Parts: sequence; C-alpha cells; structure tokens
Amino acid sequence: MVCDLCGKAYPDNGLEIQKVCICSDCEREIIAAQVSDPDYSLWIERVKKIWERFFSIETPLSEEPIK
Repeated sequence: MVCDLCGKAYPDNGLEIQKVCICSDCEREIIAAQVSDPDYSLWIERVKKIWERFFSIETPLSEEPIK
C-alpha cells in the first residue's frame, strides 16, 4: 500500500478509509499535531485533499438542488 499523505509504501498496518490509505507514521503525526507545530498547516492541507476525495461525488445525493 502507498500512503496518500506522505507517498511512502507501507505494510498493511495503516488505515484505509474509502480507498484512502494512511500509514501508521502519518496517523501518529496527525494525532500528535499541535496548532503551534511548524508542519500543522501542511497536515491540514493534506487532510483537506482526502476530504475533497470524499466529497467529489459526481452524482447528486438527492434530486433537489442545494439552496
């Protein structure tokens, strides 16, 4: 498997959520991240990219448009 956050290959000891893979090293870094950490904004951007995958659904969830 390849981590979608750091791009490194890892064995099967990470997370897989909706075909998004996160290695255990990145998982630990995210859990331990503090707002004051220099890499905090980098982690936020990487996690946003994962959320974008979840919300990039091409078909609407209902027939009614969101107002």
